[in-house]
Amino acid sequence: MKIQPGSRVLVRTAFDSKVERRAVTGVEPGIDFPVVWVCTEEEWTAAQHGGSPVEGDPWPAEDVVPAERVPA
Repeated sequence: MKIQPGSRVLVRTAFDSKVERRAVTGVEPGIDFPVVWVCTEEEWTAAQHGGSPVEGDPWPAEDVVPAERVPA
């Protein structure tokens, strides 16, 4: 699965845990390595309802993977 804006992703933290985020971008070139800009679900929802762009944070692309869909 390709990471694209709006994709649910898992990011690996500095403490080697995984947290769920939303991708704001796909993989993009960073200054030193490829990154994916990500945000929290709350930030994503607020931007969608408010019509404003999502800011997000750059995350090393090697530490971002698509989240598996969990059945409801």
